[in-house]
Amino acid sequence: MDFMADRFLDGRAFWLLNILDDFNREGLAIEVDFSLPACRVVRGLEQVMKWRGRQEAIRMDNGPEYVSYTLVSWAEK
Repeated sequence: MDFMADRFLDGRAFWLLNILDDFNREGLAIEVDFSLPACRVVRGLEQVMKWRGRQEAIRMDNGPEYVSYTLVSWAEK
């Protein structure tokens, strides 16, 4: 999973959370909003898990978006 950001012509920024299957490069989910807090990330991951089952591993970079108590505690469970 990875975050992307862009801006509208009026300057407002928005974020995209892309969740991909690395094996076949299938896009599993895209969350788009002006803010994507950790609880939204967890909700997106849980929706993918309901649809596709539990993943063996989740690969992501070490960005600040992923260093939240909410996401770390969810991943530990």
